[in-house]
Amino acid sequence: MRRRNFLRGACGVAVALPFLESLGWRRFIKTARAADPGGKRLVVFFMCNGVNMETFFPAAAGPLTAASLMGTSLEPIADYASKLLIPRGMHMVPKGWGQDADTPGDDHAKGMGHKLTAEALDPGTLYARGISVDQFAAQKLNADGGPAMTLSVGWRHSNWLGHISYSGNNTPVTPEGNPWLTYQDLMGLGGLDEMVKMQIAARRQSVLDLVEDEFKSLKAKNLSQADAQKLEMHADSIRDLEVGMVGNGLIECALDPARAAEIEAIDPDSVMEDWQFKTIGLMQLDILAMAIACGATSAGSIQWGSGSGGPIYKWDGMNHEFNHHKLSHGNTKDDNSGEEVAGYHEMLTQIDRWHAEQYRHLLDRLASYSEGDGTVLDNSAVVWFNELSDGKDHSYLDLPVVIAGGAGGYLKQGHYIDLINGQDPWVQTHPHNRLLITLLNAVGCTDNGAPITQFGRAGLEQGEFAELLA
Repeated sequence: MRRRNFLRGACGVAVALPFLESLGWRRFIKTARAADPGGKRLVVFFMCNGVNMETFFPAAAGPLTAASLMGTSLEPIADYASKLLIPRGMHMVPKGWGQDADTPGDDHAKGMGHKLTAEALDPGTLYARGISVDQFAAQKLNADGGPAMTLSVGWRHSNWLGHISYSGNNTPVTPEGNPWLTYQDLMGLGGLDEMVKMQIAARRQSVLDLVEDEFKSLKAKNLSQADAQKLEMHADSIRDLEVGMVGNGLIECALDPARAAEIEAIDPDSVMEDWQFKTIGLMQLDILAMAIACGATSAGSIQWGSGSGGPIYKWDGMNHEFNHHKLSHGNTKDDNSGEEVAGYHEMLTQIDRWHAEQYRHLLDRLASYSEGDGTVLDNSAVVWFNELSDGKDHSYLDLPVVIAGGAGGYLKQGHYIDLINGQDPWVQTHPHNRLLITLLNAVGCTDNGAPITQFGRAGLEQGEFAELLA
């Protein structure tokens, strides 16, 4: 079998050369794209500490309209009502509140570790005992089996309370909280000379422009006339391909240079400070949306804050005195030993609405990328999860979940569905691992070509939620 030669490109782009008989060596570079643009994607938007359950959901189950979201915490995404699916009545598994006696950890640890894995925590480390849904989807959907993009915003615990994503048993994936490091990795700039980074970031460049010196070097190697002709023909074909890619609307794995410059200018020592929470979050969302749209990955997650933590919100009309965790308990102390915070319910609603605005930004970015007859959002499932439901009670019941995008028509849209039909959530008939199964099938994951039927801890209920399917 004939060997192929490669030139180095930007952003991990591999420039394969025709086999040149005159050369007896081979060059390698990193694989170009992890996923095929146009495929289905899974994106996790993860918030900590629970929500104000009194204001989070619409008033009544049924078709969603912009009007039905008015006055709720989800009002900022009212314009996307026709693309939303809000399932209600699910409970987390393994269960909280000591309901599953053999599962270690307090309710914060369980909310962080169980939510994307549906696995119990290891009693020695309190890390989850299995892979998370985002990493599982990435392994199945990314062409190279590469990991999901895993991001965070703000300060977080370095232990089990700071991790939601897992590549396997007891193997947490530490999220990247610095958007400039995220962007450099995505662009293939990590470890490059600063001059090269500046050259690439300053302007969009043709693949051939970036490998011009190597083409010249090859031409100087006393190639045969046949090989020289092959090289010229190959260069012409790459130029034609680049022009065709632009004409076909394929998305470049790069942000606008001005936005990239803003990200580069961030002080790395301040990225976890509360006052940077919004700025860093928007940057991470822009990068995540672009990575999903251009095919750098088919799965990703963004984690806001930390379990049993979170910032003190002092922006966009909020001027809180206590951090998110304290407010989730309505108390001036993290251990709930202080005094009640006056007006904390309204403050929690403000926080929920603010996160809905950030979720809206992510949807806006994904919807801005055209793809086929629709948008990248249409081909995605963008799922808003939370560590808990009612934060004050550390509740694992009646989970707040919002899904945007129909994953290419697989999921129902424009509906608020009460899965338990008004029953008390204590009936616990809808374990959340079945939602994870539904999402995996929605984005095209399979088990040796067959639909996924099981995910999470052995012995859990199997199968999708048929109520959520289009």
